[in-house]
Amino acid sequence: MKIGKSKSTSKNKVKLEEFTIRTKQRNYGKGKKTITRTFRIKDDWDMILHEEAERQKISVNALMDKILRRFTLYDRYTDRLSIIGLPKRTLMAIIQFLPDERIIEEAENTASLDAIDFFNSLGYPQDYETFKYLVIEHFGSPEFARWFQCFYHSLETQDLFHLQHNLGRKWSVFIETYLRTILRKIANINVKSRVYNYAVTLRVSSLPTVKR
Repeated sequence: MKIGKSKSTSKNKVKLEEFTIRTKQRNYGKGKKTITRTFRIKDDWDMILHEEAERQKISVNALMDKILRRFTLYDRYTDRLSIIGLPKRTLMAIIQFLPDERIIEEAENTASLDAIDFFNSLGYPQDYETFKYLVIEHFGSPEFARWFQCFYHSLETQDLFHLQHNLGRKWSVFIETYLRTILRKIANINVKSRVYNYAVTLRVSSLPTVKR
């Protein structure tokens, strides 16, 4: 008589492995463990690093940590998505001539595609926790995309995202539509939003259900 693993045991093992992988992925570069590694760099680069560290009033080690964190969590993904950078004044000059209806239409179209590209490129689960990471860190951090400055508050009955920028009302219309579209793609969620000239507020007041 052969004794083997039951199907339920195998399924539980798979679920445990998936949970472990997702838990590791949700670290988002905030682990405390460090290693020592030696690099050879050009003299010119070393001089620039020291000058920049002095300008920012931090150590060269801290500056290198910022550079590597940006590459690890942002640059290596944006390179794959062929993202370009524009000065704020150029972006404002482009969007100010677009009617709100066109901005909303384009925001919905691009968000529908980006929702898939971002999650697949990052390798994170397509759920609300990853959405929070995108808004707070990827789009809202001064170290990364800089679409806005995100003020996030986890309240008793809701999550509050207050997104400030200086690009005008039409940019507010774009990011409000863009983020709401991504939320619809990944979760059944109750969200209320308000558009201001230089800010957007999102209030998430229901427990998100991940779409399978």
